Amino acid sequence: MHFHTGLIEPDTVAAPDIERLRRQLVASQEKLLQEAAQFWDAKNHLQGVVLDVGCGLGGSSIFLAKEYGSNVFALTNVPSHVELIERFACQAGVVDKVTPILGDACAVPGSQIFDAAVAIESSCYLDRKAWFQHLAQRVHSEGQVCIADCFAMSDEIREPFNSYWLTRIGTLEEYERASRAAGFTMEGMLDLTSKTGRFWEFSILYSRRILGALTVSEQEAERLRRSIKWQTQLLHFWNGGKIMCALLRFSQT
Repeated sequence: MHFHTGLIEPDTVAAPDIERLRRQLVASQEKLLQEAAQFWDAKNHLQGVVLDVGCGLGGSSIFLAKEYGSNVFALTNVPSHVELIERFACQAGVVDKVTPILGDACAVPGSQIFDAAVAIESSCYLDRKAWFQHLAQRVHSEGQVCIADCFAMSDEIREPFNSYWLTRIGTLEEYERASRAAGFTMEGMLDLTSKTGRFWEFSILYSRRILGALTVSEQEAERLRRSIKWQTQLLHFWNGGKIMCALLRFSQT
């Protein structure tokens, strides 16, 4: 299970059917990527050799390769994802620009030095201190580290968030300390919490529609009920200021 969110404007109306609602959710995740790329000034900082940390099935890697011509090393720790990333990159016409690599974010295989590293909703799974220390050795001195993730604004969020997503959510202060100890400076932060809360409203609605309209196994029904319960709680935290969704940009000092 991997944490994902998306950007949905407050006045957006949910589609009336399951398939179009699903497409809205996918589009919202693409909008988040676009917003992030603009904030990170991708045209100037992400056109070289980029490490995509915790790339999932390669969506963010393919996006950077297609939109900015980046040569992306798509890092995953799931062996079965390697072939899928290659397949999707081939379908997108960027197989020559996306290189899947299997390994640990705190011990990236090979000796490649990167112009930048991006971590889209993956840094919440990592030991930030060890990760920044490793990036200091693998990102060149003028390179950037770009993060899109969620951050705990209250201790109340930590246990339920970590238990459900199997993460280790941190605070902004923790990221700053870990980055500074490794020789990085946080150069910018953009709070997207108000633009991403509705994603969870739409996600809850999507799960409810599937549960109510389709024939699913009891196991899948139980998964959906658990998902709805947790996402409802998460939305409460989101709207209550106990969690922040933000974009961060770091550079080596």
